[in-house]
Amino acid sequence: MASPPSSTAESAPYSVLAVGYDLVMAHVDYPGWADHVERLFAAHDVTPARILELGCGTGSLALELQPRGPYAYRATDRAPVMIAVARRKARAADAAVTFAEADFTNLRVSSPVDAVLLLYDGLNYVTDPAQLAALFHGVARALRPGGVFIVDQSTPANSENNAAHFDDAGSEDGFTYERRSTYDAAERLHTTTFTLSVDGRTFTETHVQRAYTRAEILEQLAATPLQVEGAYDAFSLNPATDASERIHWVLRAPGG
Repeated sequence: MASPPSSTAESAPYSVLAVGYDLVMAHVDYPGWADHVERLFAAHDVTPARILELGCGTGSLALELQPRGPYAYRATDRAPVMIAVARRKARAADAAVTFAEADFTNLRVSSPVDAVLLLYDGLNYVTDPAQLAALFHGVARALRPGGVFIVDQSTPANSENNAAHFDDAGSEDGFTYERRSTYDAAERLHTTTFTLSVDGRTFTETHVQRAYTRAEILEQLAATPLQVEGAYDAFSLNPATDASERIHWVLRAPGG
């Protein structure tokens, strides 16, 4: 595993957090997320052979979902330490997942894929709407004709309704974290500050996300080739509304 930086200055997002990311995300039901992805595949008559996951983190969803196909699965993340952890986990599990560093706002693929995934708030890290447009256009180019993009978003309702649940702390195997969050409703920016202790050294990471509305995402999508096939409330197949705290989108590339 790559070592965390030695500086005590603020570190780039996920450069130190990656070491204990699985502890921080221990509450996440990855089998449940994989179930929902496959539910969306079925609901939209998608039988992918090749999947590209963006913002894969330490690979927990990839390692859960890939064997179910089994799929030819490539998973990417911008943070090199996250990818290092993901590769270690894949080797331990003897999993057929390829991991690579990549920035999903500048997406390039060598050959088109059947499905692209970007889940668990990855879209919200794109705080500039211009980069959001670049993401959607890049995914459209990466998909084969008729391929699908499954992407979720956390909405303003989530930040407003669940403020009491975003702060926490934990410790395991020499890694300690404290998470504190604030939400600027006027700017719709959700800022999370992590104080991290690794091997006796202390770091801070600041993560900023934009809470897009459903209407804003629709506006961005209107200028892309992607066609909206579904916008679902949380983990259901019920239509999303402006009150939805999480929305799962199913977007289709033209043709096919």
